Amino acid sequence: MEDEIRYKTNHMTLPRHLIEQYKNQGLLHIPSYYDFKTEILPIQKDIYRIISILIKHHKLNISQEPFSPNTFDSGLQELMKSHRPLVSIIYDAVKKIPSYVKLACSEKNEEIARTFLGTDLVGFANRGFGIRMDHPNEDAYLTQWHQDYVSNLCAKNGLVLWSPLREVTMDVGPVEMSPRSHKDGIFRIIRDGAGSYGLKIKDELNIVKQYDSISPEVKVGDLVVMDYLTLHRSSPNHSKYTRWSMISRYFDFLDPVGVSYGWKGGLQEGNSFEKVHPELSEVIVNNK
Repeated sequence: MEDEIRYKTNHMTLPRHLIEQYKNQGLLHIPSYYDFKTEILPIQKDIYRIISILIKHHKLNISQEPFSPNTFDSGLQELMKSHRPLVSIIYDAVKKIPSYVKLACSEKNEEIARTFLGTDLVGFANRGFGIRMDHPNEDAYLTQWHQDYVSNLCAKNGLVLWSPLREVTMDVGPVEMSPRSHKDGIFRIIRDGAGSYGLKIKDELNIVKQYDSISPEVKVGDLVVMDYLTLHRSSPNHSKYTRWSMISRYFDFLDPVGVSYGWKGGLQEGNSFEKVHPELSEVIVNNK
């Protein structure tokens, strides 16, 4: 029994050695963490309805397939082809679905965050959660190699909870991650543009090649827990369907780095990494 930690919120047991694995690797894949019927299916149904509402409102000649867990985004690919602005509306709208928001900051997520962060007081990055959409053969918005702490801040001791709404196979494009990279701390950053895409790891190629990388296939209901400092990036989606992934971020209120700057959030709160950590930043001014 000493090798087990029991999650009171969902009566789940997790062997202590998996906690140690997370600390060593900076990531952990937990199969079947979420209950499909009560936690995932309601979100899929709400997404289906939002797409349906927009199709009807704009009187579009798009016919949705009957709802099922595999067709929850039916109509989306047709919108991609001829009504792209509506896809942006969907992207913003799904973050506001109560069924998703409740899951993102649920008791079970808070409990696992406390356990993995090793603290009794966690914070929820209220501008650091959402549902990401990566469309087929559209690489412009893929994330480069990065550490989530850089664009989200709040505290150095933090983590990401990542879970797909559609099974992520190799053709759908798994997240590529570098185990153990979190052990080397925060990498120096070069700011050479706006937003998160303008935050680049200095000497990225040489740093990334120091580590092995993995790209795990992840099923619906699975959870990937990743340290704030673990290097990772998006992979191209070569399937016919959009890759949907739920993301939420938690941090440790007791982390002295976060305390030192008042737990400021990152880019979504209007704060920049280079102002919080000038000692780790270089800003390149482009006069062109």
